Amino acid sequence: MSYYQSNYPSYGGGYGSAYPPSSGPPPPPGYGGGYQSAYNVNQYPYGGAYQQQGAVPGFTVPAVQQCAYNNQAMVQQAPVQMAQPTSNAVNNFDQHLQNWQMQQQQRMMDMMEERFRRLEEMQSKGEEISKEEEQEVEKAKAGDIKELMKTKFIDELMRREAVSGTFEMTEGTVRPFMTYPAEDPVVQYYNAERSTDLTDKPWDPEADCEYLRKGMKGLGTDEDAVTHVVATRCNQQRQKLKTMYKTMYGRDLIEDVHSELSGDYRESVMACFVDPARYDAWCVKEAIYGLGTDEATLIEVLMTRTNRQIAEMKNVYGDVASPNRKVNDTLIEKDIEDDTSGDFKRLLISASQGNRYEISRDSLEAAVEEVVVDDHATGMFQVNYAKLCDMEKARRDAQLLFKAGEDRWGTDEETFNRIFSTRDYYTMRTIYNEYVKITQRDILNSVDRETSGNFRKGLYAVAMNIRCRPMYFAEKLRDAMKGLGTADKTLIRIIISRSEIDMVQIKECFLQLTKQTLWNWLKDDCSGDYKKLLQAVVGRN
Repeated sequence: MSYYQSNYPSYGGGYGSAYPPSSGPPPPPGYGGGYQSAYNVNQYPYGGAYQQQGAVPGFTVPAVQQCAYNNQAMVQQAPVQMAQPTSNAVNNFDQHLQNWQMQQQQRMMDMMEERFRRLEEMQSKGEEISKEEEQEVEKAKAGDIKELMKTKFIDELMRREAVSGTFEMTEGTVRPFMTYPAEDPVVQYYNAERSTDLTDKPWDPEADCEYLRKGMKGLGTDEDAVTHVVATRCNQQRQKLKTMYKTMYGRDLIEDVHSELSGDYRESVMACFVDPARYDAWCVKEAIYGLGTDEATLIEVLMTRTNRQIAEMKNVYGDVASPNRKVNDTLIEKDIEDDTSGDFKRLLISASQGNRYEISRDSLEAAVEEVVVDDHATGMFQVNYAKLCDMEKARRDAQLLFKAGEDRWGTDEETFNRIFSTRDYYTMRTIYNEYVKITQRDILNSVDRETSGNFRKGLYAVAMNIRCRPMYFAEKLRDAMKGLGTADKTLIRIIISRSEIDMVQIKECFLQLTKQTLWNWLKDDCSGDYKKLLQAVVGRN
């Protein structure tokens, strides 16, 4: 497994009859192994069962650069029709994550030193270690720990770019369930029914399936049992539960869920059992097929996914949109062309290519520098973001955007499409910064003034996604719940699809935006088991 892969497995399989053809999430496929997906960027405990080879836990760059690296010099503009992010909120969020990442780097240094000590001890006792470990020990003995740290730092940054489009640390609220705590309901059930104590034992899909079956068997349903298992086990584990459930009982877990539950609660539970790429494909298909077009969903999905995520989604889109006949991987483009028009259509087709430029390893290596405090080298590293892009090209692109909008009568939409759809995240952030210097306007202000309709909304999504993706989703969640009524499909889609990617950061941004926690908004805006599940997924803190 390479550094460019992440923790999600791929799940192959067909459709189940439990799903109506035009409502509810797509049927979850059966479990399959091997291929690794780009939809999960969580870091799991070092050496744990779900640890990705080569992934360094908690080891990443200042997150600021996550949100406000290029925003600090921007002039505040009064919002026109689009709500614009508050610079203070973005900067506060950024500072919090910078401090966090430095703590994580220090933790990583301590872990590496302990690792080298343990390997040396194993060598001295004649125990076998790998060639790679031998080389690490030799470098450590030669005083090259700093070079090892830098190499691992760059390896991890490259992996993160592959799975998130940026080098930033993100964290999901749903993580792999490793061992049973004493208070887990499955432990209590096993103590009562099996006289077996699972406390501190590794996760057991058979035990979970017994608990789920007990909750759905007979008259009535124990929704709390379903909510507990679904909200605390990660997507990979849920796939294993489907296979184990059918092995144990000869029954389809998803069919049982569909028959036992109802409403938005059922939609949420079923969405949790779908692998991410297929869920995105289903969301896009649902936005296009049938009466009308759900442009907001197309914008949200296609403008926020990374190159590899879009490639995975396109790979399964044909199976989702046309399960009964073989189609080629350009079906998504044809569907977009048939259902949208004009500049908006072209922006969507550009996004569906999954071909945005990315930072090369050579460029990254040249930009990584050691952190120096009071002339003292710390052994920790950070990225000099000014070195990641060609400043002359960035200034030229900013000038082209100016000439395409503010500096002319009418708007050259093609130039906006070309630059917004191709440049890597860090170059785009620099372009936005240079654009302010030229126009004395934030790029979002000019997008609002110079473009219109769904094309404008699409450009806004691109800009916010590049500037601070968690803030973009926080805004979407707020808008889904504010005012009369609730956009439940949006709520479910964002919370479930981001739960293992960046929900921790989304919650922080949501608090900055609304001065209340996401958990609290859900309490006031949703009800029943539906509310309990969403709250359990996002977490109270």
